[in-house]
Amino acid sequence: MNLFRLPCGIPWGGARRLVLTLACLFALSGLSAQNVTLRFERAKLKTVMDEITRQCDLSFAYSREVVDADRIVSIDLKDAPIDAALQSLFPSGNGIDYAIKNRKILLSAGKQSLHVDTVVSGRVADDQNRPLVGATVVVAGTSQGTTTDLDGNFSLRVNAVDPVLKVDYLGYEPQELRVSPSQTTFDIRLALSSKAIDDVVVVGYGTVKRRDLVGAVDQVDRKVIEDRSTGTLARALQGQLPGLNITFTDSKPTRGASVNVRGSGSIGAGGSTLVLIDGVEGSINAINPQDVESVSVLKDASSSAVYGARGAFGVVLITTKSAKKGTPVINYNGSVTINRRTVTPDVVTDGLTWINWWKDCYNGYYNGSKALLNHVDSTIPYTETIYQELIRRSQDPSLARTTALSGHDQFGWAYYDSTDWHSLFYKDYNWSTEHNLSISGGGDQADYYISGRFYDMDGIYKVGNDSYKKYDVRAKGTLKVRPWLRLTNNMSVSVIDAYEPKHQKNNSQIPRLINHTAMPLSPVKNPDGTWTAAAAKSGYAAFSEGTSWRTNDYVYLRNKFDVNIDLVKDVLTASADYSYNYTNRKRMDAQTVIEYSKKPGEILYESEAAGSNLQSVEYQTRYQSANAYLNWSPKLGDDHTFKALAGWNIEKQKYETLTIKREGFVTASKPSFGLMNGTTTDPTVGGYIWSYVGAFFRLNYGYKGKYLAEVSGRYDGSSKFPTNSKWGFFPSASVAWRVSEEPWMKWSEEWLDNFKIRLSAGSMGNGNVDPYSYTSEMTVVTASDIVLGGGLPSYTTVGSTVPVSLTWEKSTTYDLGLDLDFLNNRLSFSGDYYRRYTTDMYTPSISLPSVYGTTSPKGNNAELRTTGWELSFTWRDSFKLGGKPFDYSIKAMVWDNRTVVTKYENATRSLGTLKGYIQNGGSPSDFYEGMELGEMWGYTVAGLFRDQADIDSSATHDFTQASDKVTRPGQVKIADLDHNGNIDPGAFTADDHGDLSIIGNINPHYMFGVNLAANWNGIGLSVFLQGVMKRDWYPSPDSGYFWGKYARPFMWVLGIHNYTDDMYSEEKNNWDTAYWPRMTTYQSNSSYSWTKLLEIPNTRYKQNAAYLRVKNIQVDYTFPKALCQKIRLGGLKIYLSGENLFTFTPLHKYAPNFDPEALGYDTDFSSTAGDGYTYPVLKSVTLGVNITF
Repeated sequence: MNLFRLPCGIPWGGARRLVLTLACLFALSGLSAQNVTLRFERAKLKTVMDEITRQCDLSFAYSREVVDADRIVSIDLKDAPIDAALQSLFPSGNGIDYAIKNRKILLSAGKQSLHVDTVVSGRVADDQNRPLVGATVVVAGTSQGTTTDLDGNFSLRVNAVDPVLKVDYLGYEPQELRVSPSQTTFDIRLALSSKAIDDVVVVGYGTVKRRDLVGAVDQVDRKVIEDRSTGTLARALQGQLPGLNITFTDSKPTRGASVNVRGSGSIGAGGSTLVLIDGVEGSINAINPQDVESVSVLKDASSSAVYGARGAFGVVLITTKSAKKGTPVINYNGSVTINRRTVTPDVVTDGLTWINWWKDCYNGYYNGSKALLNHVDSTIPYTETIYQELIRRSQDPSLARTTALSGHDQFGWAYYDSTDWHSLFYKDYNWSTEHNLSISGGGDQADYYISGRFYDMDGIYKVGNDSYKKYDVRAKGTLKVRPWLRLTNNMSVSVIDAYEPKHQKNNSQIPRLINHTAMPLSPVKNPDGTWTAAAAKSGYAAFSEGTSWRTNDYVYLRNKFDVNIDLVKDVLTASADYSYNYTNRKRMDAQTVIEYSKKPGEILYESEAAGSNLQSVEYQTRYQSANAYLNWSPKLGDDHTFKALAGWNIEKQKYETLTIKREGFVTASKPSFGLMNGTTTDPTVGGYIWSYVGAFFRLNYGYKGKYLAEVSGRYDGSSKFPTNSKWGFFPSASVAWRVSEEPWMKWSEEWLDNFKIRLSAGSMGNGNVDPYSYTSEMTVVTASDIVLGGGLPSYTTVGSTVPVSLTWEKSTTYDLGLDLDFLNNRLSFSGDYYRRYTTDMYTPSISLPSVYGTTSPKGNNAELRTTGWELSFTWRDSFKLGGKPFDYSIKAMVWDNRTVVTKYENATRSLGTLKGYIQNGGSPSDFYEGMELGEMWGYTVAGLFRDQADIDSSATHDFTQASDKVTRPGQVKIADLDHNGNIDPGAFTADDHGDLSIIGNINPHYMFGVNLAANWNGIGLSVFLQGVMKRDWYPSPDSGYFWGKYARPFMWVLGIHNYTDDMYSEEKNNWDTAYWPRMTTYQSNSSYSWTKLLEIPNTRYKQNAAYLRVKNIQVDYTFPKALCQKIRLGGLKIYLSGENLFTFTPLHKYAPNFDPEALGYDTDFSSTAGDGYTYPVLKSVTLGVNITF
């Protein structure tokens, strides 16, 4: 298909042949007319020379007084030029010269190299004469070496021919010095490497040296993400930068990341972090991670002000790789990965145990007052006869697991199986492969970078054949038309093809349906070959037949064209760019009726009410942007630096949706609306258009590199606001003081390299409101109870009330930062404390009387305050190990923030609705002044009731813990905090909350990351740890993975519940040691009432979801350059990498079936928050190779 053609029109197949041809040409260019193969280990020189004579028909001519033919040598060459063999036997400087003349190899006395055997000493310091402690000093080509002491001094015995000292120190430019009898003492000054001193950080519309930064900016190098087969860049970045919060609900390959910088920014219009790829808005989930050169995060208002309203809550700048000028460089990076779930549910699959639990929890709820039903949720039959027969058959595996059943009103078969439904649905592991190929080159006039990637992930299901495939192509090139004019084009295409099987009924979740309907006693099929009710209701039948499915097809097209003009070389440049982005997502859903039976000759149907149907939903986004700006950097002498940026930006986005649905028979192999025979739902269309325009500027001034200042601002206009409030001006300013550069700090120069204080303040607008918020919308509907003219008339609804004045939300941030570098930049520290005020948030106004006829309008009514901090520590050093440098580094990061509502229209300070509160995991569904976002309200548990006397002396517990509402020993005891004699929520407000109180916070706090890296002799090792120190979580009422049969009698039996000592029993009377209460069912199922005790968050079953995860471990080996050259390669590296290998969390004490990063719900399907019914989180091991040609 045309998608896989290079921009010049060459198909990928042709490109592959071209690459192979070039590789062959490179190999042929190294061959000479005379080649030899020599493999000798400690042989005499005469023996090797005789072999050369035999292979090449060349004889040696030499004098034994000059050449020692008995010298022991070793050589290993394959098909190498004769010159390479002679150079190996008689290297330059060994006193022997060679020449080939008239079919003879002439050996003669040459210039004798100087042999030195002496002690060499000296001192190593930086360019300011500060000693460098631990610098390595080695003799090139030998194992002789040492390191400098605390004063930078060294002493080393040198015994070598023509010795050369190599002096190296991390962060400094290495030096080589020749040793001679007349030069054995050295005073060495190393200059700080350009990378360390001028490390360039990408910022808005340009770059800046790290030492000149005044805002809160952080950057990740590509080394952190390369060779990690994570599928998306977002997964590789998680935990890598303080303040950058990236979360996932699971490991589903189509799952996008939630990205925010420094926490929640708005509860009104909302607001997400702006992600720019090479300066153009893009998806962090779409870009090929192997194309990334660096990632910068702009955190405060000062650093992101030039992006205006689009960057109100932080900016992530992704820079892709550029061309490497010179001979074309071809790189291949390929890997294969095996994936496995981090958590496998521990459930009871034995049929007899499962039915015993069903009986016990059912009898527990009804206290023996109600006879057992003759079925379990209409899925399997039950009678006492069946039960006794089950006991007998469970002791004899040879007996049939399904028998005929007579006299039952629903079933004609009795089931005695022990089916492990989870194993039937899911694989133990799945595979993924990745292939990346890039070519880069060019010269002074033009350069190019072209890359392609194919990522293929096998599905997790044994039935249904789910799959995920992603294709990426990027072509990037620069043309220097004139010395002062450069043109650049950057094009990328990403295509995703995803397929997943689906339940035949609505968008129900498979894990939930397995939990509710896949009962171990039931087999997959009946004796007559029909599906059982359990197979049909759980979705297994639909998966197997392959007639109910969902496809997600994505196309991302990005193109950016740049023009750069040097108006005055190195002083004034003009830049302009135009970008066009096109995104298309098409989702197809097929749902087909599944036939099953409960008795012979019967056919039942499991489907949507409408039966089989096919639905297509298509989303299209077209985005255009243009920028034009000037950069002025006048030369003001050595003491002063000044930069000015001024520019203009315009953006426009058009979004369209189209939904089509038709009922009737679906042919699974040919999904087409034309092959269906039912009615067609009227197509539904939707969409919007918005545009922004803005002018921006930034001024930078520095004095002697120690006093730095920046002022920036943007004047923004948005089509989303009415005429009287379309425009807003948002300024910012920041200053920095490099205290270490002050003359009075010279006393610390030997150990303090950098001491910088940063301070910034700025305001940003947020225009992320509905594009038509300020217009009243009316809907045309058809009357159902009035007939006019023989038909039902149409009319319009009352228009919605619009705000009188709607304007920008505003985010004002104050940031105080500190940067420190010690001990020749080996130890670094960076810290920030910030406070952000979000005002004029777009939230509901005061409630209007019901007689008004419509809802109250939204307006700029609310305010937030976010307070946070970030800390980062880095240690990097190098020492000698086995005569070779051992480089290592440690980086630790920790950060946190808290957000409080300071203004909100909620006069009663209501906590919202009970349903919303429960679905939010205990966090109120409404806001009130003084509320901290994420706060969890719940009851305080005082233990389990000991006996009747304990019950009688306690407050009244009016909960349905049994059908008769009688409280019994072993049930949960709630503390009467308001001492009114009843357990209740009061008025469910922040001021009158009865026995409820704030018991935790559902948001993650104290996030951290630790990077460990080491490299020695080509061997690399890196370990990345990531986690959360504090997070509270309360499981959803309907979560079978946590509550099991406490929720419903027909749900799974969890291993942690299976008659353990942690569960209360009357026989043990273990009220004081048991964790789980008396076994009764219907205690947590979603009734959304105050009568189900376990449904309401409480301190006893609130879980600690903190965790430490070994996010990545990687071991790699880079082959020596000399070896690579022998096999005609530019470089070769192999690596073994593991993701999510180990997790340490207190959550697994009572919730072992949950991964701490998957505590939400599957956003693709309907669900309740916190149930854990998600695509699993995966751990993986990857084996890969990186080859450069």
